[in-house]
Amino acid sequence: MGDQLKFEPSNLTQPQFHQLSECAHAAENLSPQVLITAAKQHLERTQAAHASNRLINLRLATAIVSVLEELVNARGIMETNQAWWLRGAMYYFTTSNDDEPDFQSPLGFEDDAEILNACLKFIDRNDLCLNVEDYDNA
Repeated sequence: MGDQLKFEPSNLTQPQFHQLSECAHAAENLSPQVLITAAKQHLERTQAAHASNRLINLRLATAIVSVLEELVNARGIMETNQAWWLRGAMYYFTTSNDDEPDFQSPLGFEDDAEILNACLKFIDRNDLCLNVEDYDNA
């Protein structure tokens, strides 16, 4: 794991990077299939929460899961430290203990998108980056 930390995603705040690192460690032994299943379950919880709180950004959460699914399908081409960080981003999405609570704010998934975008740029997949403004509920 020592060489996995030599190169890391950038453009994150220090607290975001710390949380991503913790999530990557927590997800280290989880398969991409387990993580994508957890992401889909989190999306189902998001859909249920959105039914009673329309301010929850379901469109952004759905877009994040779509990108994660695409990454899982392409995982064979990623280098080890890239996959390590991506598993961290997937785990981060499924946690409720992140910068902005997913179900309490219209901004709840913006930090998840920032984490994901940093990891996408790290693996040179800028084409998959999400512009959160494109998913505003308004």
